[in-house]
Amino acid sequence: MLNLEYLFKKVRDSFWFVPTLIIFMSILMAIFLLYMDKTYPFTPEGIFKIIFSENSESGRNVLTVIAGSMVGIAGTVFSITIVVLQLASSQFGPRLLQNFMYKRLNQVVLGQYVGVFLYCIIVINATRDNDSYAFIPNLSILFALLLAIFNVFLLVIFIHSISMSIQPSKIINELRTRIENNIETMYPQQVEKDVVLSESKEDHTSSLRKIKQIKVKSSGYIQYFDLDLLVRKAREHEVIIKILLKPGKYIVKEQPVFDIFQQSYSEDKQLDEDDFSLEESFKIANQKTFFQDIEFGIHQIVEIASKALSPGVNNPYTATVCINNLTSVLCKLVCIDIPDAALKDDEDTTRVIVINDSFEGFLEAAFNLIRQYGKTSPFIIIKLMEALTVILEFDTSQKHINALKKYAEIVMQTGKESFLLETDIADLTHRYTIFKTKIS
Repeated sequence: MLNLEYLFKKVRDSFWFVPTLIIFMSILMAIFLLYMDKTYPFTPEGIFKIIFSENSESGRNVLTVIAGSMVGIAGTVFSITIVVLQLASSQFGPRLLQNFMYKRLNQVVLGQYVGVFLYCIIVINATRDNDSYAFIPNLSILFALLLAIFNVFLLVIFIHSISMSIQPSKIINELRTRIENNIETMYPQQVEKDVVLSESKEDHTSSLRKIKQIKVKSSGYIQYFDLDLLVRKAREHEVIIKILLKPGKYIVKEQPVFDIFQQSYSEDKQLDEDDFSLEESFKIANQKTFFQDIEFGIHQIVEIASKALSPGVNNPYTATVCINNLTSVLCKLVCIDIPDAALKDDEDTTRVIVINDSFEGFLEAAFNLIRQYGKTSPFIIIKLMEALTVILEFDTSQKHINALKKYAEIVMQTGKESFLLETDIADLTHRYTIFKTKIS
């Protein structure tokens, strides 16, 4: 089931899906309106003669002008998109290219212009005016005029969107929104404010016998694991499956991805290679995606901050925007109940062992590179300390105090070793004191 969900999401988020859908609908609309013109012919009279074509030649001229202009604008739209992609790659990093390509408006604009072009070509081909047969599709021509007017406004909207889409604050905000939506999808249950949770550190396989190890047949990034399928497979064969890597990690050909354990030492279990196939339970691709990988979005924001803090750019304010949005993401993660590493079936028997995500891992992924690149900038280091104080206030369950305290000490040590002025060290120490006050 998850495999179908992954394929649907991959197709839906691809660059070609929406344009292809619009083009297909344009062709169907042309056929439908030509059928209506043929079945219910309309002869313009009175004021309608101003709007509708009186002969096939005028109708063809209108459709030819619309078709030609649509092709020209489609080329312009494509050129503008390429320029924006180049700017995005140089300023924000290549990871963000797919975010620009997969914007719905860009896809709709390209599909709309190409779709109207094909619509006009079909209607032109159907228009007839000779001695034996005459057919002037007035309704189809009128619809082409309406589409042309709509596309003029669409072009204005597209240019406005493109000019806004290369602003760092908008890009970062869109990434944050997408990460938070992904968090809500993967971890729908929030931590109750009056409940103290503890992370599970138990090794569920320490007392079990490993009977098999499954290796991958190709290299790439792990896209997802179908946990429901793995639980069913483990229950069917009375084994325990341990997943060795998380989604988003790179795996090399012939590297193990699963360890299979039997449930007791008294057994001598044998697994049939054909019957116990787990190839459908995971997917490997050439690049990372947001699917089951929260850190991928975090890394994209961090890459923007790293670019902003590089000596060639030196834009700490963009890095500050990144820190603010990462703080929002971490405030959401600090309230999330990350499930236990052991997945059980309906009989409450452990079947699958996964590698737990951890708040500490998310915290390091969000702030480590920014701290390292910005260690000589008191403005950035002090901002990180303030961000940790904000996150601490959201940790009402007090589950992650140790992780936050440990990282605050690292930030404080970074400032002491990197700052040149005592004034800057005093400012950082003041923020660190506020942080420690929040703990007590």
